[in-house]
Amino acid sequence: MIDQLVTGVSLAVLNRMLGREAWARERLAPFAGRVARFHAAPFALSLQIAAGGTFAEARAMEPDVTVGLDLAALPLALADPSAAMRNVSLQGDAEFAQALGYVLQNLRPEPEEELSRFIGDAAAQRVVGFLRMSAGHWRALAERMAEAGAHYAITENPMLVARADVAQFNADVARLRDDVARLEKRIDLRVRSARVA
Repeated sequence: MIDQLVTGVSLAVLNRMLGREAWARERLAPFAGRVARFHAAPFALSLQIAAGGTFAEARAMEPDVTVGLDLAALPLALADPSAAMRNVSLQGDAEFAQALGYVLQNLRPEPEEELSRFIGDAAAQRVVGFLRMSAGHWRALAERMAEAGAHYAITENPMLVARADVAQFNADVARLRDDVARLEKRIDLRVRSARVA
């Protein structure tokens, strides 16, 4: 049920964006009949390239390309469409993967236009503006929390070690190893000279 909903929504959104972009349909059209599987745990979605360079639902077909997406990056695609494609893994047919990756990176969603059909232009602009602003705030909050957590784990409750401390420790170990080697040589020389005498 959820997979069908995700597939339906994805097809509608992608095909609407492709409808505005002739260059993208032309880029995908040579790959008609090929299947791309999008995997963003826990969701997976298989889409087939239709004859006109649009997407259609693929049923029980082996994928020619598997696209691994970071589910956490998808909401940021409203503000920055290439954000969803930053941590993507592509496997399979290299030529198809390259064309698909290029199209997905360069398609420009227009959420205001899509939303305005339901709630009007002014409200759609406000809602999308709010979502973009809150996405920026959430990203900044996540960065601050990660920094604070790292600072706590390194300095307050040392469960982790800072890189500079590791480098210093390695230098100290190397210096100690060299000092021990020199001391062994001195002792060995004294022992030999004591035997000779």
